[in-house]
Amino acid sequence: MFLRNRFPSRTTASLLVGAGLAAGLLAYGSVSTAKIDLLQIPAIPSVHATRSLLLDVERVGKNLFAAGEFGQVLKSEDNGQTWTPGKVPTSITLTSVSFANDALGYAVGHDGVVLKTEDGGANWTKLIDGNAINKFVLDSLQAKADALQEEVDSLPENAKPETREAMEVAAEEAAFLVDTAQGDIEVGPSKPLLDVVVNANGTVFVVGAYGQLLKSNDAGANWVYLGDRINNPNNYHLNTLLLSKTGEIWLAGEQGTVLVSADEGESWTSRKIDYDGSIFALVELPETRTVVAVGLRGHLFRLPFGTDAWQEVKTNLRETFSGATVLADGSAVVVGSRGILARSTDDFQTLQVTRRADKLPSASVVQLNDQEILLTGLRGFKTLSLSEFK
Repeated sequence: MFLRNRFPSRTTASLLVGAGLAAGLLAYGSVSTAKIDLLQIPAIPSVHATRSLLLDVERVGKNLFAAGEFGQVLKSEDNGQTWTPGKVPTSITLTSVSFANDALGYAVGHDGVVLKTEDGGANWTKLIDGNAINKFVLDSLQAKADALQEEVDSLPENAKPETREAMEVAAEEAAFLVDTAQGDIEVGPSKPLLDVVVNANGTVFVVGAYGQLLKSNDAGANWVYLGDRINNPNNYHLNTLLLSKTGEIWLAGEQGTVLVSADEGESWTSRKIDYDGSIFALVELPETRTVVAVGLRGHLFRLPFGTDAWQEVKTNLRETFSGATVLADGSAVVVGSRGILARSTDDFQTLQVTRRADKLPSASVVQLNDQEILLTGLRGFKTLSLSEFK
Protein backbone atom coordinates (compact mmCIF):
# COMPACT_ATOMS: atom_id res chain seq x y z
CA MET A 1 0.00 0.00 0.00
CA PHE A 2 1.46 3.34 -1.05
CA LEU A 3 0.67 6.43 0.97
CA ARG A 4 1.35 10.11 0.36
CA ASN A 5 5.02 10.92 0.37
CA ARG A 6 7.30 12.32 3.03
CA PHE A 7 9.85 13.02 0.33
CA PRO A 8 8.20 13.60 -3.05
CA SER A 9 8.17 10.55 -5.31
CA ARG A 10 9.80 8.37 -2.67
CA THR A 11 9.54 4.66 -3.34
CA THR A 12 9.59 1.84 -0.88
CA ALA A 13 12.94 0.55 0.27
CA SER A 14 12.72 -2.40 -2.08
CA LEU A 15 12.25 -0.08 -5.07
CA LEU A 16 14.67 2.66 -4.13
CA VAL A 17 16.77 2.49 -7.25
CA GLY A 18 13.75 3.60 -9.26
CA ALA A 19 12.82 6.99 -10.61
CA GLY A 20 11.76 8.40 -7.23
CA LEU A 21 15.34 9.01 -6.12
CA ALA A 22 15.56 12.35 -7.85
CA ALA A 23 13.17 13.82 -5.36
CA GLY A 24 13.57 11.70 -2.29
CA LEU A 25 14.53 8.60 -0.47
CA LEU A 26 11.69 6.47 0.87
CA ALA A 27 7.92 6.08 0.46
CA TYR A 28 5.23 6.14 3.03
CA GLY A 29 3.90 2.69 3.70
CA SER A 30 5.36 -0.56 4.78
CA VAL A 31 7.38 -3.01 2.75
CA SER A 32 5.70 -5.80 4.74
CA THR A 33 3.45 -8.21 2.83
CA ALA A 34 0.99 -10.89 3.82
CA LYS A 35 3.72 -13.50 3.31
CA ILE A 36 6.64 -11.71 4.95
CA ASP A 37 6.01 -9.61 8.06
CA LEU A 38 9.20 -7.66 8.68
CA LEU A 39 7.85 -6.62 12.07
CA GLN A 40 8.35 -10.20 13.19
CA ILE A 41 11.78 -10.83 11.65
CA PRO A 42 14.90 -9.65 13.54
CA ALA A 43 17.30 -7.44 11.64
CA ILE A 44 20.24 -9.35 10.19
CA PRO A 45 23.61 -7.65 10.78
CA SER A 46 25.38 -7.03 7.49
CA VAL A 47 28.86 -5.92 6.52
CA HIS A 48 27.14 -3.85 3.85
CA ALA A 49 24.97 -1.91 6.31
CA THR A 50 27.20 1.18 6.14
CA ARG A 51 26.52 1.32 2.40
CA SER A 52 22.77 0.73 2.61
CA LEU A 53 19.97 3.28 2.83
CA LEU A 54 20.41 5.25 6.07
CA LEU A 55 17.78 7.85 6.93
CA ASP A 56 19.01 9.38 10.18
CA VAL A 57 22.25 10.01 12.03
CA GLU A 58 22.55 11.55 15.51
CA ARG A 59 25.38 12.37 17.89
CA VAL A 60 24.92 11.25 21.49
CA GLY A 61 27.87 12.48 23.51
CA LYS A 62 30.96 10.92 21.95
CA ASN A 63 28.96 8.29 20.06
CA LEU A 64 27.15 8.35 16.74
CA PHE A 65 23.98 6.42 15.88
CA ALA A 66 22.46 5.83 12.45
CA ALA A 67 19.24 4.11 11.40
CA GLY A 68 17.87 2.90 8.08
CA GLU A 69 16.44 0.11 5.99
CA PHE A 70 15.95 -3.48 7.13
CA GLY A 71 15.97 -2.48 10.79
CA GLN A 72 19.61 -1.47 10.89
CA VAL A 73 20.73 0.65 13.86
CA LEU A 74 24.46 1.31 13.77
CA LYS A 75 26.70 2.74 16.50
CA SER A 76 30.14 4.30 16.21
CA GLU A 77 32.36 4.93 19.21
CA ASP A 78 35.26 6.30 17.14
CA ASN A 79 33.63 9.25 15.36
CA GLY A 80 32.45 7.32 12.35
CA GLN A 81 35.56 5.28 11.61
CA THR A 82 33.87 1.96 12.42
CA TRP A 83 30.25 0.97 13.02
CA THR A 84 28.67 -1.80 15.07
CA PRO A 85 25.08 -3.00 14.45
CA GLY A 86 22.65 -3.27 17.33
CA LYS A 87 20.44 -6.29 17.94
CA VAL A 88 17.02 -5.21 16.59
CA PRO A 89 13.85 -7.37 16.80
CA THR A 90 12.37 -6.19 13.47
CA SER A 91 13.59 -5.79 9.89
CA ILE A 92 11.31 -2.87 9.16
CA THR A 93 12.83 0.34 7.75
CA LEU A 94 13.71 2.79 10.52
CA THR A 95 13.42 6.51 9.90
CA SER A 96 14.62 8.28 13.06
CA VAL A 97 16.58 7.76 16.27
CA SER A 98 16.77 9.87 19.46
CA PHE A 99 18.48 9.43 22.82
CA ALA A 100 17.70 10.72 26.31
CA ASN A 101 21.25 9.92 27.48
CA ASP A 102 24.13 7.63 26.57
CA ALA A 103 22.11 4.53 27.44
CA LEU A 104 18.42 5.25 26.82
CA GLY A 105 17.27 5.74 23.24
CA TYR A 106 14.34 5.30 20.88
CA ALA A 107 13.91 4.60 17.18
CA VAL A 108 10.83 4.70 14.96
CA GLY A 109 9.98 3.56 11.48
CA HIS A 110 7.60 1.95 9.04
CA ASP A 111 4.47 0.12 10.16
CA GLY A 112 4.33 2.42 13.20
CA VAL A 113 7.15 0.63 14.99
CA VAL A 114 8.71 2.18 18.11
CA LEU A 115 11.89 0.63 19.51
CA LYS A 116 13.80 1.24 22.74
CA THR A 117 17.33 0.58 23.96
CA GLU A 118 18.56 0.82 27.54
CA ASP A 119 22.15 -0.23 26.92
CA GLY A 120 23.40 2.36 24.47
CA GLY A 121 22.13 0.71 21.31
CA ALA A 122 23.48 -2.80 21.80
CA ASN A 123 20.00 -4.30 22.21
CA TRP A 124 16.61 -2.97 21.16
CA THR A 125 13.09 -4.00 22.15
CA LYS A 126 9.82 -3.26 20.38
CA LEU A 127 7.42 -1.10 22.40
CA ILE A 128 4.49 -0.69 20.00
CA ASP A 129 3.71 -0.87 16.30
CA GLY A 130 0.95 0.18 13.93
CA ASN A 131 -1.48 -2.38 15.32
CA ALA A 132 -1.40 -0.69 18.72
CA ILE A 133 -1.53 2.79 17.20
CA ASN A 134 -4.56 1.87 15.10
CA LYS A 135 -6.28 0.74 18.32
CA PHE A 136 -5.34 4.01 20.09
CA VAL A 137 -6.86 5.98 17.21
CA LEU A 138 -10.04 3.90 17.15
CA ASP A 139 -10.55 4.23 20.89
CA SER A 140 -10.09 8.00 20.73
CA LEU A 141 -12.47 8.45 17.80
CA GLN A 142 -15.05 6.08 19.29
CA ALA A 143 -15.10 8.07 22.55
CA LYS A 144 -15.68 11.30 20.64
CA ALA A 145 -18.39 9.75 18.47
CA ASP A 146 -20.18 8.33 21.51
CA ALA A 147 -20.05 11.70 23.28
CA LEU A 148 -21.47 13.51 20.25
CA GLN A 149 -24.26 10.97 19.84
CA GLU A 150 -25.17 11.35 23.52
CA GLU A 151 -25.45 15.10 23.00
CA VAL A 152 -27.74 14.55 20.03
CA ASP A 153 -29.89 12.08 21.98
CA SER A 154 -30.20 14.49 24.91
CA LEU A 155 -31.34 17.46 22.85
CA PRO A 156 -34.72 18.76 24.03
CA GLU A 157 -37.65 18.39 21.67
CA ASN A 158 -37.88 22.17 21.29
CA ALA A 159 -34.23 22.52 20.23
CA LYS A 160 -33.70 24.80 17.26
CA PRO A 161 -33.69 22.86 13.98
CA GLU A 162 -30.38 24.37 12.92
CA THR A 163 -28.80 23.34 16.23
CA ARG A 164 -30.08 19.79 15.89
CA GLU A 165 -28.95 19.56 12.28
CA ALA A 166 -25.43 20.82 13.10
CA MET A 167 -25.03 18.34 15.94
CA GLU A 168 -26.39 15.45 13.88
CA VAL A 169 -23.96 16.25 11.06
CA ALA A 170 -21.07 16.34 13.56
CA ALA A 171 -22.15 12.99 14.99
CA GLU A 172 -22.39 11.46 11.51
CA GLU A 173 -18.93 12.74 10.60
CA ALA A 174 -17.54 11.29 13.84
CA ALA A 175 -19.17 7.94 13.09
CA PHE A 176 -17.61 7.99 9.61
CA LEU A 177 -14.18 8.51 11.13
CA VAL A 178 -14.79 5.55 13.44
CA ASP A 179 -15.61 3.38 10.42
CA THR A 180 -12.39 4.53 8.75
CA ALA A 181 -10.37 3.69 11.86
CA GLN A 182 -11.97 0.24 12.00
CA GLY A 183 -10.93 -0.25 8.38
CA ASP A 184 -7.35 0.65 9.32
CA ILE A 185 -7.37 -2.06 11.97
CA GLU A 186 -8.50 -4.59 9.37
CA VAL A 187 -5.72 -3.50 7.00
CA GLY A 188 -3.13 -3.70 9.78
CA PRO A 189 -0.02 -1.61 10.36
CA SER A 190 0.72 0.41 7.23
CA LYS A 191 1.49 3.95 8.35
CA PRO A 192 5.09 4.89 9.08
CA LEU A 193 6.35 6.95 11.96
CA LEU A 194 8.82 9.56 10.75
CA ASP A 195 10.44 11.22 13.76
CA VAL A 196 11.03 10.83 17.49
CA VAL A 197 12.36 13.09 20.23
CA VAL A 198 12.74 12.72 23.99
CA ASN A 199 12.78 15.80 26.20
CA ALA A 200 14.54 16.62 29.48
CA ASN A 201 11.67 15.12 31.48
CA GLY A 202 11.97 11.82 29.63
CA THR A 203 8.73 12.33 27.70
CA VAL A 204 8.89 10.67 24.29
CA PHE A 205 7.09 12.13 21.26
CA VAL A 206 6.61 10.41 17.90
CA VAL A 207 4.99 11.68 14.68
CA GLY A 208 4.18 10.16 11.33
CA ALA A 209 1.96 9.78 8.30
CA TYR A 210 -1.72 10.71 8.36
CA GLY A 211 -1.43 12.93 11.42
CA GLN A 212 0.00 10.35 13.81
CA LEU A 213 1.13 11.99 17.05
CA LEU A 214 1.75 10.13 20.33
CA LYS A 215 3.65 10.59 23.55
CA SER A 216 4.80 8.50 26.48
CA ASN A 217 5.47 9.86 29.96
CA ASP A 218 6.96 6.63 31.28
CA ALA A 219 9.81 5.68 28.93
CA GLY A 220 7.51 3.95 26.47
CA ALA A 221 5.55 1.69 28.83
CA ASN A 222 2.29 3.51 28.03
CA TRP A 223 1.28 5.82 25.21
CA VAL A 224 -1.23 8.61 24.75
CA TYR A 225 -2.61 9.43 21.30
CA LEU A 226 -2.43 13.20 20.65
CA GLY A 227 -3.49 13.32 17.02
CA ASP A 228 -6.96 14.43 18.06
CA ARG A 229 -5.57 17.38 20.07
CA ILE A 230 -4.22 19.29 17.10
CA ASN A 231 -6.09 21.16 14.40
CA ASN A 232 -5.39 18.72 11.57
CA PRO A 233 -8.78 17.73 10.12
CA ASN A 234 -7.23 16.53 6.86
CA ASN A 235 -4.74 14.30 8.68
CA TYR A 236 -1.76 15.91 7.00
CA HIS A 237 1.46 13.97 7.39
CA LEU A 238 3.61 15.10 10.31
CA ASN A 239 7.21 14.75 9.16
CA THR A 240 9.51 16.19 11.78
CA LEU A 241 9.93 17.22 15.43
CA LEU A 242 12.08 19.83 17.14
CA LEU A 243 12.82 20.17 20.84
CA SER A 244 13.58 23.85 21.48
CA LYS A 245 16.11 25.16 23.99
CA THR A 246 13.23 26.20 26.26
CA GLY A 247 11.59 22.79 26.13
CA GLU A 248 8.85 23.55 23.61
CA ILE A 249 7.91 20.78 21.20
CA TRP A 250 7.65 21.86 17.56
CA LEU A 251 6.28 19.68 14.78
CA ALA A 252 5.91 20.28 11.05
CA GLY A 253 4.51 18.55 8.01
CA GLU A 254 2.37 18.93 4.92
CA GLN A 255 0.78 22.16 3.66
CA GLY A 256 3.14 24.35 5.69
CA THR A 257 1.85 22.86 8.95
CA VAL A 258 3.85 23.96 12.00
CA LEU A 259 2.55 23.48 15.56
CA VAL A 260 4.13 24.29 18.92
CA SER A 261 3.38 22.95 22.41
CA ALA A 262 4.69 24.47 25.63
CA ASP A 263 2.92 21.98 27.91
CA GLU A 264 4.23 18.61 26.69
CA GLY A 265 1.59 18.13 24.05
CA GLU A 266 -1.53 18.95 26.05
CA SER A 267 -2.27 21.96 23.83
CA TRP A 268 -0.85 23.22 20.55
CA THR A 269 -0.48 26.62 18.91
CA SER A 270 -0.36 26.98 15.13
CA ARG A 271 2.69 28.64 13.54
CA LYS A 272 1.59 27.77 10.01
CA ILE A 273 3.72 28.89 7.09
CA ASP A 274 2.02 30.53 4.12
CA TYR A 275 3.15 27.71 1.87
CA ASP A 276 1.27 24.78 0.38
CA GLY A 277 4.17 22.32 0.37
CA SER A 278 5.73 20.02 2.94
CA ILE A 279 8.26 20.80 5.65
CA PHE A 280 10.77 18.01 6.25
CA ALA A 281 13.14 19.44 8.87
CA LEU A 282 13.24 22.10 11.61
CA VAL A 283 16.27 23.52 13.40
CA GLU A 284 16.71 26.19 16.06
CA LEU A 285 19.80 28.40 15.88
CA PRO A 286 21.40 28.54 19.34
CA GLU A 287 22.43 32.19 19.53
CA THR A 288 19.41 33.94 18.03
CA ARG A 289 16.83 31.16 18.64
CA THR A 290 15.63 31.64 15.08
CA VAL A 291 13.66 28.58 13.94
CA VAL A 292 14.35 27.44 10.38
CA ALA A 293 12.03 25.20 8.34
CA VAL A 294 13.06 23.50 5.08
CA GLY A 295 11.12 21.53 2.52
CA LEU A 296 10.19 20.93 -1.08
CA ARG A 297 11.90 22.46 -4.10
CA GLY A 298 14.42 24.56 -2.19
CA HIS A 299 11.87 26.18 0.08
CA LEU A 300 13.41 27.57 3.25
CA PHE A 301 11.76 29.75 5.89
CA ARG A 302 13.01 31.46 9.04
CA LEU A 303 11.07 32.60 12.10
CA PRO A 304 13.12 35.05 14.21
CA PHE A 305 12.60 34.67 17.95
CA GLY A 306 9.69 36.71 19.29
CA THR A 307 8.02 37.17 15.89
CA ASP A 308 4.94 35.57 14.35
CA ALA A 309 5.63 35.92 10.63
CA TRP A 310 7.78 33.42 8.77
CA GLN A 311 10.26 34.95 6.33
CA GLU A 312 10.98 33.07 3.11
CA VAL A 313 14.66 32.79 2.20
CA LYS A 314 15.19 32.83 -1.57
CA THR A 315 17.57 29.96 -2.21
CA ASN A 316 17.30 29.87 -6.02
CA LEU A 317 17.39 26.09 -5.69
CA ARG A 318 14.93 23.46 -6.89
CA GLU A 319 16.25 20.53 -4.87
CA THR A 320 14.22 19.27 -1.93
CA PHE A 321 15.71 19.80 1.52
CA SER A 322 15.27 16.78 3.79
CA GLY A 323 17.56 17.26 6.81
CA ALA A 324 19.43 19.88 8.81
CA THR A 325 21.77 20.26 11.76
CA VAL A 326 23.40 23.01 13.81
CA LEU A 327 27.20 22.92 14.02
CA ALA A 328 29.33 23.69 17.07
CA ASP A 329 30.13 27.19 15.78
CA GLY A 330 26.43 28.08 15.59
CA SER A 331 26.16 27.78 11.82
CA ALA A 332 23.70 25.35 10.23
CA VAL A 333 23.84 22.87 7.36
CA VAL A 334 20.88 21.73 5.26
CA VAL A 335 20.99 18.65 3.00
CA GLY A 336 18.72 17.27 0.32
CA SER A 337 18.14 15.73 -3.08
CA ARG A 338 20.63 15.60 -5.97
CA GLY A 339 23.48 15.95 -3.53
CA ILE A 340 22.64 19.52 -2.57
CA LEU A 341 23.99 21.04 0.65
CA ALA A 342 23.60 24.58 1.97
CA ARG A 343 25.27 26.25 4.94
CA SER A 344 24.49 29.51 6.70
CA THR A 345 26.79 31.32 9.13
CA ASP A 346 24.63 34.44 9.47
CA ASP A 347 21.23 33.36 10.79
CA PHE A 348 20.16 32.30 7.29
CA GLN A 349 20.48 35.75 5.82
CA THR A 350 22.71 34.19 3.15
CA LEU A 351 23.63 30.67 2.03
CA GLN A 352 26.81 28.93 0.97
CA VAL A 353 25.96 26.09 -1.41
CA THR A 354 27.81 22.99 -2.56
CA ARG A 355 26.94 19.58 -3.95
CA ARG A 356 28.15 16.05 -3.34
CA ALA A 357 30.36 14.90 -6.20
CA ASP A 358 28.22 11.76 -6.58
CA LYS A 359 25.01 13.87 -6.57
CA LEU A 360 23.28 11.29 -4.39
CA PRO A 361 20.50 12.48 -2.06
CA SER A 362 21.25 12.98 1.61
CA ALA A 363 18.66 12.39 4.33
CA SER A 364 20.49 13.54 7.46
CA VAL A 365 23.70 15.24 8.57
CA VAL A 366 25.82 15.47 11.73
CA GLN A 367 29.10 17.17 12.58
CA LEU A 368 32.19 14.96 12.86
CA ASN A 369 34.80 17.55 13.85
CA ASP A 370 35.79 21.17 13.21
CA GLN A 371 36.50 20.40 9.58
CA GLU A 372 34.04 17.69 8.51
CA ILE A 373 30.40 16.64 8.48
CA LEU A 374 28.90 13.17 8.02
CA LEU A 375 25.98 12.61 5.64
CA THR A 376 23.59 9.67 5.46
CA GLY A 377 21.52 8.72 2.47
CA LEU A 378 21.00 6.26 -0.34
CA ARG A 379 24.37 4.54 -0.18
CA GLY A 380 25.11 4.94 3.47
CA PHE A 381 27.68 7.37 4.83
CA LYS A 382 29.52 10.18 3.09
CA THR A 383 32.11 12.47 4.74
CA LEU A 384 32.39 16.02 3.44
CA SER A 385 34.79 18.82 4.30
CA LEU A 386 33.29 22.12 5.42
CA SER A 387 35.74 23.82 3.08
CA GLU A 388 33.53 22.62 0.20
CA PHE A 389 30.98 25.33 0.97
CA LYS A 390 31.48 28.48 -1.08
